[in-house]
Amino acid sequence: MLAIGFRFRRAGILLAAVIIFAFSTGILLLVLAIMRTTLSEAPEVSLFLKKLLPAGNCLCQSSTNFDCRLSIFAATQDVSMGEDLAGAKDANWKFDFTRDGENIGLGNDQCGSAFPGLFEDIYRAVEFRLESNKSISVQDLDAIRLSRGMVRAMVIEGKLLVIESRHMDEDHRKKGLAILHSIYRSISAGAGPIPNVEFVFSIEDMVQHPTQPLWSLARRPQDEDIWLMPDFGFWSWDIEDLGPFDSVVEQVVRNERERPKEDKIQKLIWRGALARAPKLRRALLDASKDKSWSDVEVLVESESDVSGNYMSAADQCNYMFVAHAEGRSYSGSLKYRQICDSVVIIHKMQWIQHSHYLFVASGPDQNYVEVERDFSDLDAVMEHFISHPEEAQRIADNSIRTFRERYLTMAAEACYWRSLLKAWSSVSFEPDKFDQESRGPARKSRGMRFENFLLLESSEQMDFEWNKRMKGA
Repeated sequence: MLAIGFRFRRAGILLAAVIIFAFSTGILLLVLAIMRTTLSEAPEVSLFLKKLLPAGNCLCQSSTNFDCRLSIFAATQDVSMGEDLAGAKDANWKFDFTRDGENIGLGNDQCGSAFPGLFEDIYRAVEFRLESNKSISVQDLDAIRLSRGMVRAMVIEGKLLVIESRHMDEDHRKKGLAILHSIYRSISAGAGPIPNVEFVFSIEDMVQHPTQPLWSLARRPQDEDIWLMPDFGFWSWDIEDLGPFDSVVEQVVRNERERPKEDKIQKLIWRGALARAPKLRRALLDASKDKSWSDVEVLVESESDVSGNYMSAADQCNYMFVAHAEGRSYSGSLKYRQICDSVVIIHKMQWIQHSHYLFVASGPDQNYVEVERDFSDLDAVMEHFISHPEEAQRIADNSIRTFRERYLTMAAEACYWRSLLKAWSSVSFEPDKFDQESRGPARKSRGMRFENFLLLESSEQMDFEWNKRMKGA
């Protein structure tokens, strides 16, 4: 009997082991399948796996409210703050796109008159510091451990200096240089004195520690310590058919002159990769599948070249409707869509960029169309605007006036950078010009002048620390 009982117990243990092994294997295979689907650019995947796809950094179905029409068409609510940071409004001067769009040297009062609403997130960041009674100290910056895509720099007596830079690859290095170039351009324009400031910025889609005082390309509503800066692409983006932002604008305008508005393709265009935001972007793909109004496709890259469905930013402007979807966090492609004389259709967004306060989702000044985050209402929206072309054109015209001809100009970008520097200085410390370890007339200045930094080898720019370089470490 004991032998029989032992055999039964052993059989039970083996059966349990088999069940556990099978269950574990099934879970492992499911996880691998989800991972593979997440990284896949194939437009068709299992419905079961599609439901299990992670949202990535798009955490929920909620959105940030960017409806700030008063910021655009009326004076800022905080008059004193607006005058301090962006300049009082010049009643005797009016912004003219043809004359002033590329004028990077507008005065403070002209910036205030030309771009109401552009500086809203700067005001928010200052107000957050004042209300919390937390000025930014040198210890705050020292506590930031620079990781990939981060640069520490300062402006002293109108000169830009680099203190430290950390980049993972050439893409990071180029984007970091683009930001530095943009700052250099804005402070070299002779638009008045620039305060002495020291700061850290990141060119990553999202910062690792959003509770630290950083300059970033985008933030979530809860990231109140983050200060927003313009995208690196305003200087230039090392992608085929892009380059300097104003060059893309010029190409789009040339194309429009040669092609009447009535010849625009009455479809919705979108090209992009799924892996950056699989759940969100697959929802766009599903909502537009087999629709007569759709030219929505996954952009698939091969080892040798981009597939035949690639379409440049300028060519996408040939369509009357242009879709936008957030990526890993924000997506740098939005500004290229906003320079089209087209209707930009965007889901409810979760990541804020510096110019998002200029969005108007409804009313006579509407300059884009907002749909649900899962694109469930996209079909109805498209059918409506295709059958109401005059309404669609009104929105497109508003978008041109708001973005291409005002808030996305070189003039606006330069004004924003100077306002950011001034605002940061109002709640930050006065940086040391000289190294504290050196004394006497021969004491050394901190940081490397940007002009010299540009002459370093690429490998040196990617892993640069002024302090170690000065000491020969």
